[in-house]
Amino acid sequence: MTTQQHVKPAVGCLVRDPVTYEALPVEGKLVEMNSYWVRKAAAGDIEIVEPATQDLKTKGDKQ
Repeated sequence: MTTQQHVKPAVGCLVRDPVTYEALPVEGKLVEMNSYWVRKAAAGDIEIVEPATQDLKTKGDKQ
């Protein structure tokens, strides 16, 4: 079983996703924690964060 974490780059760091080669967005991204991301976290290049909670509003009739 793989673990997924929400990660974002540390301030001033440009970190590329090893799968897409795109820069990790400032707001972060959900990634599969493999050795690449573990190394980046240990080096201080990324922060493991809780994803921003969104206001989930139910659709339908208001009562």
